[in-house]
Amino acid sequence: GSVLLETQGLAVLRANGGARHASLECGLYGGGHGHPDRLHLTLHADGVHWLPDPGTGSYVSRDLAWYRSTLAHNAPRLDGVSQPPGDATCEQFEEREPWALARGRYDGLTRTLVAGPAYLVDVVELTGREDRLLELAWHFTGRGDLHTPGRWEPAELTDEFVTNVERFVPDQAGPFLLEHTANRAQLTAHVVFQGELLRAEGPGLPGGGKRAPFYVARARGRNVRIVTVLEPHVGEAAVRAVRASGELVEVETGKGAVERHRFTGAEWAIEGPEVELSLRGVREVAPPFAPLLELEGPTPAIAAALRVAAPPPLDGTPADFDVSEPLSLTLEDQYRRSEDAYPGPDDLSAVAYAAWDPSALYLAVEVTKPDLCFRPSDAPPLRFDNEPDDTHSDGLQVYLAGEPGAGSGHVGYLVVPDANGTIRVRSTSDTTSDPSGVQGRWRRTDRGYGVTVAVPWPSDARPHVGGRVGFDLIINELLPGRARRSAQLVWSGGDGWVWLRGDRQAPERFGILELIG
Repeated sequence: GSVLLETQGLAVLRANGGARHASLECGLYGGGHGHPDRLHLTLHADGVHWLPDPGTGSYVSRDLAWYRSTLAHNAPRLDGVSQPPGDATCEQFEEREPWALARGRYDGLTRTLVAGPAYLVDVVELTGREDRLLELAWHFTGRGDLHTPGRWEPAELTDEFVTNVERFVPDQAGPFLLEHTANRAQLTAHVVFQGELLRAEGPGLPGGGKRAPFYVARARGRNVRIVTVLEPHVGEAAVRAVRASGELVEVETGKGAVERHRFTGAEWAIEGPEVELSLRGVREVAPPFAPLLELEGPTPAIAAALRVAAPPPLDGTPADFDVSEPLSLTLEDQYRRSEDAYPGPDDLSAVAYAAWDPSALYLAVEVTKPDLCFRPSDAPPLRFDNEPDDTHSDGLQVYLAGEPGAGSGHVGYLVVPDANGTIRVRSTSDTTSDPSGVQGRWRRTDRGYGVTVAVPWPSDARPHVGGRVGFDLIINELLPGRARRSAQLVWSGGDGWVWLRGDRQAPERFGILELIG
């Protein structure tokens, strides 16, 4: 039967003994591995995956960005951009054989899916106080086309992966009728809304190597409604016509009978010659769990930075730094691994020393690593999904913020040793800091390499004796023969695996530097 998988955030509506199932994405975003696919609709029937979820493509191919976009899913988006990270909620779920209801909400959008014996009613709604652009993509499997009288003309749909965009100009107002065929089965879609229908081409499913057509229903307004009746079938279709007005959806079958669907805000009512029922299943959305009393909260890493009267020379050595308060990166729980476990401090470790004055934080970092692998500045691009190339090199990531808990911004820099003792500095992708202000040098050592850098304070930071600032230091490790970074050492704590982290570090994970006079 139908089931709501609460921990997965997936409502599954089954029918016809399991021969047909549809699912609605209406749960948590999924962290770093989540896609912007809230309220995505999947449909499988008669052995055909009519509306698939594309999943993830190759991590070393540029089109991975397509599969991580809302437009690549059967999901709604607003104002022409992919959904921002956020959670959806399932507001209603109920099954009363042979009908079932699921209703999800996300960012001012709702999607209601009602599944019956022969067809599904899908209603996407936008409500708000200002005009917005709502787009709903349809990626149908199989071969098919639009069967509504009219013509196609050139149009625009801005996306680097999309080509051959056309807009349909109907001969008269009314529903759009789409029909697709695959494996001797058919899918008919009646789409009713006030707006325009686009047709375009984008990357097909991962691994297929072919481009595929898809459709986009587009409408603008404060209150927008897109009604679609989907009927998978083998043989003659049962649905002959669909009409929608306000909260009423009328489905006319081949026998001339009409089934009326109406949503009243608390229930979905269905009336027809052979059916009369209401689906409610209102769910109370619980707030995120928070303990009443946290006896032992997480303890941030803490170290000291000593005030200096004059900036130390940035020559790659710690000779002019006070080394009495070291920051050590030598522990297994500071290691973010990929394939292999922490090899030990003789193969990868670091010690750092911090100093400060009102203009900058100064760092001297000594890294122990037998085989140095620095990415040259003129190396060909790696084209690794959302990870800057310089993360795949021996080097540093440095983060600096203002007073903890003060709501101040933070800066982040990716530092890679370059030619002739110079360093190459880039801003991390989650900050807008200016890398031109970071100065430093590096040198080889008997056991690895050393780096000294001066990092300007964030614009809203107010460094003073006795102050505390947010800080983190990450050591990237690249091994010989590899293209991807193999691991990281993280001063504030490893927190798992290195995959997909790029050059980002969440500010809430930063440790604390105490500014000593």
